[in-house]
Amino acid sequence: MNALDTLNNKNLMTHFKLVIQTGIENILEFPQRKDTLSNWGEENGQEYDLEMVRFNDKEVSLNCVIVADNDTEFWIAYHAFFSEITKPGWQELFIHDHSQTYKVFYKKTASFKKALKRLKNTEKVFVKFQLSLQIKTP
Repeated sequence: MNALDTLNNKNLMTHFKLVIQTGIENILEFPQRKDTLSNWGEENGQEYDLEMVRFNDKEVSLNCVIVADNDTEFWIAYHAFFSEITKPGWQELFIHDHSQTYKVFYKKTASFKKALKRLKNTEKVFVKFQLSLQIKTP
């Protein structure tokens, strides 16, 4: 969770009232290698073609929260974020804890939960959800 994370050079907290709570560690996992097996019926055993290294797609789920002062502010932040993340092409997600920018595109969301909570004696709208992104394989 870092207030310095950005999406397309826009601060997640400032522009979208959004914080990534957990899941950024999954971005560090290297994608699984694709099968490189060649199976020849006329020969014993298996043969592996290791000349061309390829990887499977990598999808990560991030647990996010939008924290807003009221419902109006929530809907403004919600629409701004999803307009940005669903733009055509690859988007740039900078994770400050990694000092790294990742090329991503939106896949889906799940598990939305909305609640009112008190934060510093002020009621806030908290909306938690899971965000699934496709990460560009290096």
